[in-house]
Amino acid sequence: MVRIGPLHLTETWKYALIGGLLALPFTALEAWRSSKNVGLGVILVGSVVAGYLIKRRGGNSTATGLRAALIGGLPAIWPLSELIWAVPTIPNPLWFQAVGVVMILGVGGFILAVVAVFGALAGRFGGWLAERRGHGGVADAGGCA
Repeated sequence: MVRIGPLHLTETWKYALIGGLLALPFTALEAWRSSKNVGLGVILVGSVVAGYLIKRRGGNSTATGLRAALIGGLPAIWPLSELIWAVPTIPNPLWFQAVGVVMILGVGGFILAVVAVFGALAGRFGGWLAERRGHGGVADAGGCA
């Protein structure tokens, strides 16, 4: 069945987009200014914010932090695109070029995995902060008490 109409996001994705889009422009600026030194600081802040916000609504702060980090950390792999385009220009056998591309893609996957792990931990920290501030992690039951 085809669904036509507005896009309905889960709360996890909504807060992950908030945290990830908070970090995205700063990560892109870091990657543009210095492709060698892209830090995780802003990505972690976005994941903490996302984890804090979702835990206030009773959601999973770890999953939200992970998703926010992947969204905010996507520009960290942009410099690898230059390497992928440079591989065919180097006069080497085709198998060697293929191995080079596979290795570059592996490095990109490793970078995303590191960003995801730290984002999940930061999201969990944000959830812990929300619990410490008195947000018990239980969704509002609609006034029933």
